[in-house]
Amino acid sequence: MNKKNIISLENFLGRIDDLLFYCRNHRRYVRRIKHDTKKKKVVSPRQQLGRARFRCVVMLYRAIKGTFMREIWRVSPRPDGMTGYHNFIRMNYSAFNLKGGILDFSRLKMSYGDLRLPLGVCVKVEDRRGIVITWKTGMDELQGEGTDRLYLFLMYDDETFRFSLFDRLPDCRGDGGAIVEFPLQEQNPAHLFYFFGSVDCTHFSDSGYFKLT
Repeated sequence: MNKKNIISLENFLGRIDDLLFYCRNHRRYVRRIKHDTKKKKVVSPRQQLGRARFRCVVMLYRAIKGTFMREIWRVSPRPDGMTGYHNFIRMNYSAFNLKGGILDFSRLKMSYGDLRLPLGVCVKVEDRRGIVITWKTGMDELQGEGTDRLYLFLMYDDETFRFSLFDRLPDCRGDGGAIVEFPLQEQNPAHLFYFFGSVDCTHFSDSGYFKLT
């Protein structure tokens, strides 16, 4: 036997591979070292985008939850067990980008429901003082009642989620149109969302979108 290849462990203290030799209270011990099998958490670009979108859509919901908009989402059609809050996030999640801004305003749904928007909706800006909005009427254009009320939601093109909600308009679906003036300090809204709701506030339509220039 080649004695040079024999390792004496009689007085050895230290580590060999995954074995640790040590001394305690004048007695020698050996134990196996456990390897850390946990993988380092890697955040992929897709995960980063998801987190940024979720954070921003929650901020938008918090901005509107103190208004009548919360009631719209409370009664919105949604899967069993889902709250209006989670439904809002589900419907608006994809509208945001990685930097926390709104990627596409037209992807936002400020209202969601089982009523249909009227056909032929047309929006015209009147000298930056307001808008004229018209739509078709008649039995072929209705999925609701002529008494359904018109709602407008104006959102400004910045990252602060500033908005103005017009929830007390006298105009109804059966009127075929409305003229709405903006407050002086809010003459330059960038994005308009329009929708209708039943008189008893239990049914709403999806929101339509128009970019104001």
